[in-house]
Amino acid sequence: MLLSAYQRVRRRLPAVHIPYVSSLPASQRFGLKLIAPALAMMLLVHGIPVILGFVMSFYEFPSLRYTDWFRPETFVGLDHFAKVFQKDTIYGAQFWNSLKVTILYTVGSVVGTYVLGLVTALTLDKQFRGKLVARTVILIPYVTPVVVTLLTWRMMFRSDTGVINALLRQAGLIEGSLFWLLGPNSLYAIIIANVWRNFPYAAIMLYAGLQSVPEQLYEAAEIDGAGRWGKLRYVTLPQLKPVSAVILLLLILWTFINFPVPYILLGGSPSESGNVLMLLIYSFGFKQSAYGIGSALSAMLFLFSMTIAYVYYKRVVASSYDGGAI
Repeated sequence: MLLSAYQRVRRRLPAVHIPYVSSLPASQRFGLKLIAPALAMMLLVHGIPVILGFVMSFYEFPSLRYTDWFRPETFVGLDHFAKVFQKDTIYGAQFWNSLKVTILYTVGSVVGTYVLGLVTALTLDKQFRGKLVARTVILIPYVTPVVVTLLTWRMMFRSDTGVINALLRQAGLIEGSLFWLLGPNSLYAIIIANVWRNFPYAAIMLYAGLQSVPEQLYEAAEIDGAGRWGKLRYVTLPQLKPVSAVILLLLILWTFINFPVPYILLGGSPSESGNVLMLLIYSFGFKQSAYGIGSALSAMLFLFSMTIAYVYYKRVVASSYDGGAI
């Protein structure tokens, strides 16, 4: 009876064609074969650790022996997530401080990167001698290996022999020496280094967007009496809205989950003012042996980043391409 009922319902439903790999054209099947090793490697390197991290967040780890992992008696459910949010616990106190520092670090880095990138793009959009060389030179911070760049910044930020303090003393802004990598100044240090690292990307993207702005819009703005700032406000920035939305989304995600910049500059045990969430996760996992807490915080950070990306894309990026000029 059930079989006959199923057959009657199935006949009433429209046929759905599922494109199996065997039904694809030969060229597409060949392309899938080419990318299959890369997809498998991505799943192995990224997918499995992410899944394992989510599972680890629900268990306690009494030792590093793998035979003690994932035992029924070590299952704690959502206890690790609760401990992270409770301010009266040692884990919760560290989490809320790191969350505040991470937000300040993200806002400062994204704003600084975008503003410096916009100024650079507007400068490159003008005609001057050596323009081709300038476009190449500004890419140096972005293409230089991140370890080399950050170790250079670390030497520049040294309190005794660093170039930053020497320049500030020569300018008469300070008398002694500032500790950039310790104390409250550590947040400014990682923001400056991160802005320097990423602003070439923003500059090149915005410069490419400027090439698509019709010259007639600037001519119409001049006829209406708009000056330099008027053109920037009413012509340039609105026309750059789609590319700006993409840049800001990527910068927010890159900065929020950035690990090399704070780790190389500040080390694995930074002061409270520089202890961003990524360093806190590292501390939980490799210094405090709180593997479950670190996994829970990693899972929350992953879900939060994906949520921010989705909401930002739906409300800003998609609307920019629907209503803005490209």
